[in-house]
Amino acid sequence: MVTSEVGLQTTLTADTQAVLLLCGELGQRGGNGLKPLGLRQYNALASWLKAEGLRPGDLLSSEGRMRLANIEVREVNSDRVAPLLDRGAALALVTEKWERSGLWIISRSDSCYPERLKRYLGQSAPPLLYGVGSTSLLNRGGLVVVGSRDRSEEDGEFARRVGEHCAKEGIAIISGAAKGIDRDAMSGALEFDGWVLGVLAEGLAKTATSGQYRSGLVSDRLTLVSPYDPDSRWFAYTAMDRNKLLYGLSDAALVVASSADSGGTWAGASEALQHGRVKVFVKSSGTVAPGNHKLLRMGGIPFPAEPWENLRALFTAPEPKNGQLFSPTGQQPPPMEEHIDLVVEAVNGNPVSAEQSASAAVPSLSDTVQPTEETTPPSTAERCCDDYHLFIEKMSALLSEPQTAEWLADKMCVRAAQIKDWLARGVCEGRITKQKRPVRYVAQSRTLFTE
Repeated sequence: MVTSEVGLQTTLTADTQAVLLLCGELGQRGGNGLKPLGLRQYNALASWLKAEGLRPGDLLSSEGRMRLANIEVREVNSDRVAPLLDRGAALALVTEKWERSGLWIISRSDSCYPERLKRYLGQSAPPLLYGVGSTSLLNRGGLVVVGSRDRSEEDGEFARRVGEHCAKEGIAIISGAAKGIDRDAMSGALEFDGWVLGVLAEGLAKTATSGQYRSGLVSDRLTLVSPYDPDSRWFAYTAMDRNKLLYGLSDAALVVASSADSGGTWAGASEALQHGRVKVFVKSSGTVAPGNHKLLRMGGIPFPAEPWENLRALFTAPEPKNGQLFSPTGQQPPPMEEHIDLVVEAVNGNPVSAEQSASAAVPSLSDTVQPTEETTPPSTAERCCDDYHLFIEKMSALLSEPQTAEWLADKMCVRAAQIKDWLARGVCEGRITKQKRPVRYVAQSRTLFTE
């Protein structure tokens, strides 16, 4: 048990307590509550801490607070940070509730934070992870198995058999824990005493106490983890962001069934193929989903036909790609415990919103590392499968009549800051018109023929 200078008795490290105060909602979502730091703001603060020879936990001390008063960083200032650090009472209440439910919280500074995730995402790795179960599974690696929720019976049985075989080989299954393919693979592994790491796109408060996962958690065969506040709910953008964690925690990936050009499975797989950091295998036997064919043409590898003998042989590094979004492993920024932090900017020079979603505990993972001399900016072709292209058609359909950005964000269950970014992009592309006095957005009429 640790007692910090904020008066909290907990098993959390001092660094994690500080990061929770800075980046966590702490049950105060919405209303006039303090907005936690976004990813860009937090990384700017972390960079300042490094330069000062400090760690996040040092901000909990009187000396650290005195030094904070002299911070000179464009993204954050003392007036922004100090009130967040004064939420000790709120932190004590929520952490007591979470720990009674068996939840644990770790930050990027903790030794048990998955190194492979920091290597894959760099400084876009979430500052906080909430979980239940053994933390040892976070660094075990394994095979991520993904697929559509509305899968065929054949694809569901295929995913279950993959889970069973991985259990026999001692390979952990990594899954989004969503209905359909994800849970089929999880069930197959758990029924044969295998290991499963489930990465959720919503909070863990309800899932952690669900009866369907009790036996796996009790036997330490199952770990559930999420970067989002335990009381937060599912949103489309959190599901998209969660994909990066799935691939980042894995040794290899298997797409069982994907739609073409839309959906979370497609977005995650196509993005992983562009990055070239993890081998992406695709089911190519039997009846094959439409998106599978396209993923194979994009560089996906046909998954070996049954009977399987040595799936662990699949866990080899992919061939390096030019123009990848993330720099090679050896060139990634060192983890925070080495006191090296970088300020994160959005790609294409667009600033990342400083405002945090009212429904998520930590910043969106969609913010990516700004290209440096070690990274090549992604080409137009590589950017074509980002989240914007998954939502623009839906946005255009909803904007058949002029509407506000807030109305659209509510309809699509997406944070307002993200909707505004997409609307600005749609305006630049001529797909959306911005009206003034009052400000409204309406879709452009599409012509049959291009000029």
